[in-house]
Amino acid sequence: MQQQNNRNGIILFGAIALLVLATCLVAYIMTGNQGIEERFANAVGLTGEPEEEEGGGVLGFALEGNHLSYLIILVILILGTALLYIKYKI
Repeated sequence: MQQQNNRNGIILFGAIALLVLATCLVAYIMTGNQGIEERFANAVGLTGEPEEEEGGGVLGFALEGNHLSYLIILVILILGTALLYIKYKI
């Protein structure tokens, strides 16, 4: 019975991971490599000179603001996920 529960848990985790990945890919396809400022300007019809970006990011995503905050949130999410994994032994 325990083996079946492990298999169901892994299948559920895989399905959720694929759903999140598909959602991310759809969002990237819809927005391309534009930042939020460019998308907003296009949506409301503002025209102006495009601003020079520093790094361009990866796949159109760039961290703005305090990088330490993003790192702390990422670590909290990873630790939370690991604790849930250990608790429920999926």
